[in-house]
Amino acid sequence: MAESLRQAYQRFGGIKQSEVPWIIWLLENPDSPIALAGAIPLQEHDYLHLLLNRGKSPEDEAFIIGFTMGNDSSLKPLHLWIFKFASRLLYPQDYRFTQDHCEIFDEGVKQGRQLPTKNLCRLDFSSLEKEPIEILRALLTFDQIL
Repeated sequence: MAESLRQAYQRFGGIKQSEVPWIIWLLENPDSPIALAGAIPLQEHDYLHLLLNRGKSPEDEAFIIGFTMGNDSSLKPLHLWIFKFASRLLYPQDYRFTQDHCEIFDEGVKQGRQLPTKNLCRLDFSSLEKEPIEILRALLTFDQIL
């Protein structure tokens, strides 16, 4: 039997919201008053890791953040500049991006823009959690970029 999104998420084991540094919450969480385009709840962010077949490395994280921002139809060039500035200079050391991470981030932005399904950061995944990952990849048109 194919693994559901929920089952894969339970195996994935992401971090808890309470472990996210405040500056990251400020820019990347949709509950923040100054969240950037692509801001997505942590669980849904982890869902995208799974749907895009990405792990937990800093490179994977850079790609997923870029993908989510690029996929948001409200993205402006200023959002990209703010994120890169913050992730290179203001984020805590363990979360800080290098130039290589920024290049991977840019590739994520590009692929997020190319995905026919837009605004995944606002998608209600609750009704999709029981579906097999492969079915969701096809439904959300991820199979066109994977």
